[in-house]
Amino acid sequence: MKKIHIARVKWTMLLLMVLLVIQSPMNAYAAGSATGPLITNVIPAKQATVYTSMPRITATLQNTGSGINDSTIQVKVNGIAVPFQYDISTGIVAAATSGLPNGTYQLTIDVSDSSGNPAEQWKSMFNVSVDTGAGKIEYLALGDSLAAGMTPYKSVGLSYTDMLAENIRSFGYLGEFNKNHTYPGYTTQDVLNDIQNNVTAPNGKTIQQNIASADVITLDIGANDFIKQLSPAYSLDPSIVPALIQQIGTNTGLIISAIKQLNPTVNIYVMGLYDAFHNFPLSAIQKQQFAVVLDYLNQALAGAAVQTGAIYVPTGVAVAADYGNNLPNPLDIHPSEQGYKAIADAFWNVMKTSYAWPLDSTLTAGNIASSSLTLNWTSANGGTFDYKIYNGTVEVATVSGSVYNHQVNGLSSDSSYTFKVEAKLPNGIWTTNGPAVTAKTNATSASAGQTIPQINQLTAKEISDRITSAGTSPTITIDVTGDDDILLPGTVGQLLQQANKALVIKSNGQSAAIPFSVLNDLSKLGSGDVWKDAKLEISLKAIQDSTAGDLVSAANLASGASIKHKGQLYEFDLTLVSSTGKTIRLDRFNAPVTLRFSLVSDNTDTSLLGIYYLNESLKQWEYVGGEIGTDNGSIESSLPHNSKYAVLEYTKTYKDVPAAHWAFHTIQRLSAIHVIDGVSSQQFNPAQPTTRAQFVTMLVRALGIQSTEAHTAFTDVSEGAWYSEAIAGAVQAGMIKGLDESHFAPNATITREQMAILLVRAYEYKTGKQLETSDMLLQFKDADQVSSWAKTEVNKALRTGLMQGPDKNTFVPKGLTIRAEAAQAIYNLLEK
Repeated sequence: MKKIHIARVKWTMLLLMVLLVIQSPMNAYAAGSATGPLITNVIPAKQATVYTSMPRITATLQNTGSGINDSTIQVKVNGIAVPFQYDISTGIVAAATSGLPNGTYQLTIDVSDSSGNPAEQWKSMFNVSVDTGAGKIEYLALGDSLAAGMTPYKSVGLSYTDMLAENIRSFGYLGEFNKNHTYPGYTTQDVLNDIQNNVTAPNGKTIQQNIASADVITLDIGANDFIKQLSPAYSLDPSIVPALIQQIGTNTGLIISAIKQLNPTVNIYVMGLYDAFHNFPLSAIQKQQFAVVLDYLNQALAGAAVQTGAIYVPTGVAVAADYGNNLPNPLDIHPSEQGYKAIADAFWNVMKTSYAWPLDSTLTAGNIASSSLTLNWTSANGGTFDYKIYNGTVEVATVSGSVYNHQVNGLSSDSSYTFKVEAKLPNGIWTTNGPAVTAKTNATSASAGQTIPQINQLTAKEISDRITSAGTSPTITIDVTGDDDILLPGTVGQLLQQANKALVIKSNGQSAAIPFSVLNDLSKLGSGDVWKDAKLEISLKAIQDSTAGDLVSAANLASGASIKHKGQLYEFDLTLVSSTGKTIRLDRFNAPVTLRFSLVSDNTDTSLLGIYYLNESLKQWEYVGGEIGTDNGSIESSLPHNSKYAVLEYTKTYKDVPAAHWAFHTIQRLSAIHVIDGVSSQQFNPAQPTTRAQFVTMLVRALGIQSTEAHTAFTDVSEGAWYSEAIAGAVQAGMIKGLDESHFAPNATITREQMAILLVRAYEYKTGKQLETSDMLLQFKDADQVSSWAKTEVNKALRTGLMQGPDKNTFVPKGLTIRAEAAQAIYNLLEK
């Protein structure tokens, strides 16, 4: 026992000696010494190159004794003092510069403590390199501490924004990088206020000026809205969560809309939030609650981005790949430099398709003959391994490996063609801005006997003869030669009206059925003598349009879907032509004009096909519709107006709905007909509850209901809400009545019995038939739980097969409807 006691005493004394050794310099440090403050974490780092004429200079001033004397702080560039701000809580000093020409600059920083002890002067050099060449872009970062580069240990370092700028520069596109509007602690309201108030950045330019001149903007915001509502124990009042999430989504949408007003063509990328509290010493319940809130926050951000034309970039998976190293401080939400790189990589994986082609990329045509030519192109960046060649919008070939040429055969002589090449990057995404070239094939000799196409013409008598020959058929058909237009007499509509027939124009296997009322409308557009003998010119012909292919590629990128052309682009046009050559086009049709495309027999899933028109003013494809023929040999839809139309295959998959998911095919089909959307381009959230507004919007889209106004009597449905037109359309169609005369509760989760009512009303609207009721509820044990006002419709829904119980014994009328179930219900409706 005595030996043990002596050993303990020796061990205790040894430990005390170690502690004294450790604490001695610490006590001297705390008590003050002749050593001044320390200047650390300086950005730009020594010999760093910055890609902006307005670099922000930051440093951390560490107190070593009597405290920092902020009146002694001096930040100088080439000996000239620059304005700065000092945050006493973090010790960070941030200085603003502007208008620095390319070159090398000396940076000095001085500071003393309150006792007059100076720090060792910081002295370093940094380089400014801004490329003002043609085609270079300006990248503007907006947001909070993540955009600024706050580290996990309360200093400022390189952010994901700096790394993105370096990526853009490495691909040869960066002109200038601007992060002078990034501020730690900023909320969505702060960013919105800055834009609305047009605040001036430390470099002297206003935020509106910087937005207007930017080509690319990244936005990370929303985390501080949430964090500022946390208690000291990291708890959150559940009652404020819905309003908080809605506010974040609304403000984010307003920010993007304000940016778009200042700069309609800028590309905006919105950062999704990661699980910043993953490593915090919190309870499992707290972490689970935060995970749920995070999911909804990201849905709000993604929804705001999609609705306003921005691109949402999820970052949660990238950070989660290595929580230990990406978020090394278990009491701080900020990433390490490795974590910032993970976020930058998530952004770059989405962005780099726009910059894969070097600015000097070329596509040239050589060895031009009468029916062939050879295309040669320069390689793209990013380790590409596949190239696609397009003739207009039609894919000609795909080549793999280090192959940069292709011979195109089967061309017509003496004809112009526009070719384009696109590259597939390692992330599987195809570029959209590849080089193009227009070339003309050589003419053949005159002895080849080429024929010049002639416009088809029919007289009033010839039309009358065809009407007579048609007998009891509801249509007369005119086959157009090749891709020619056809001229018909101005009275053709009247002649068809007298016979109660429609006109069908056929061209190359495609057809358009035109009601006589539409032809009459067209003939009435002209008045006066000049239009006395006017003719109707009808065009249904295949065309080449390089824009169409670009927009297919852009739609692929924006939607995250696989979109493919199935056949050629066709232009349908109704024009009134005077005897002097004047023309008037019919803007919209007063009755459905049915366009039918013939389909090539292949392995394509026809349920994913649709007819789209090319909106040339907005430069995007817009879904028209598509009903597949009984033999799968055709697809048809009603046309709203003259335009260019094509059949596209739209294949959309989501990471959280694998092929084995019970609703996989339903969600894919409804995505193809644009009835449903994901919460982001990659996530559908099949288990998320569906709100009343979301379900009504899906119903209205599925039935093609068009609202004549967005106003309703519901006081909780504002005209500016994304669902207001859909709800107004459903009211006008007699499908909904609301909870009472003035309330609809759009954001309340829809119950199964409420969904049954809407499905029955939608079915009766669609078919024009009243469903018969029954006592189908008797088979369920919880029949008595169905509200009295819902029993009739629930019975109808069960009898018709629009719904069924979760199992054979229960219906669960008050149960909430998840997104996958709502999708299946809509699908059932469409199949009836």
